Amino acid sequence: MNVLLWFVLALPPQEDAVRPEDTTFVFQGIGDLPGGEFHSEALGITDDGRIVFGKSHSASSEEEGCLWTLERGLQGLGGLPAGSPRSEPRAFTPDGSIGVGRTGSARGPCEAARWTPENGWAPLGDLEGGDFASGALAITPNGRVIAGWGSSPQGLEAVRWIDGKPQALGDLPGGVVNSAATLVSADGRRIVGTGTSELGREVFVWQEDSGLAGLGDLPAGDFASEPFGMTPDGRTIVGRASSGKGVEAFLWTLEAGMRALGDLPGGAYESCALGVSGDGRTAVGFGTTAQGVEAFVWDRVRGIRRVADVVGVFPGARLAGWSLREATGISNDGHWIVGTGKNPDGRTEGWVAHLP
Repeated sequence: MNVLLWFVLALPPQEDAVRPEDTTFVFQGIGDLPGGEFHSEALGITDDGRIVFGKSHSASSEEEGCLWTLERGLQGLGGLPAGSPRSEPRAFTPDGSIGVGRTGSARGPCEAARWTPENGWAPLGDLEGGDFASGALAITPNGRVIAGWGSSPQGLEAVRWIDGKPQALGDLPGGVVNSAATLVSADGRRIVGTGTSELGREVFVWQEDSGLAGLGDLPAGDFASEPFGMTPDGRTIVGRASSGKGVEAFLWTLEAGMRALGDLPGGAYESCALGVSGDGRTAVGFGTTAQGVEAFVWDRVRGIRRVADVVGVFPGARLAGWSLREATGISNDGHWIVGTGKNPDGRTEGWVAHLP
């Protein structure tokens, strides 16, 4: 049996998934794939909190996709069956059964691809007419709709794949064509990404009946906004924008528009939100302190805090020697946070934290 298939089948059924109240650990590194220099990054986590996905150096590649679970540890995803072993997963269905991202390709520097435990990576191709390069960044729970970017005759362009067929989404008016679809709602009807308007880089929302619409930027800064996380219903978006203070994390809601989330105290003013819980009440990302870039967690009551301060209050956290650089994802229930940092040996390693 295929090793990856065995690995996924060995996971407990979804209804028996490990829940926070059943988990004893508070914080741990995800390790590294065998071979090559020690290096791993946690890029995100499935909505149910069971599977962490990322990339690591391995014996085959300096950039091989990987999955981590509490039960099985770290497993490599390889690359295309007849191509480069390089791969990078960027999103998974809530149960972890289908992933999307990019792989090395014989046709160009990278290619959007879909991963399943039965078949590994399968290429998704690119738009017609441009230099060959594409990447997938989001997927709906049923796996039918995938969002990302490709290369068209006009430039880099946001793409929606439906049942594996790519469709160009265009760009905001006024600028050069340079757009990417980053996020998709659970029903596949709302796609969010970054486009280029006459004002600069701007978050957009795409809907089939209305096309692309820009969401603007924070006031008083250089015009530039970009999304990185969204709730399944598409009503809350997080990312980074330009404010009068600098580059700043934002939270946008359908009801209230875009609001600034601030930054950690000390250091240059720069923060970015990379993930949001299913109810939109908790966001994670990175900010800047006197020590440099550090992972943060934000909620509507307590504001922005260092992940190290939040996790470190729990017995058994074992954070000594760790530097938590960024928090890249959070489970729907807000109990699981993943990210990347420097371990006690000074090496880059992905980490996972469970908040009881």
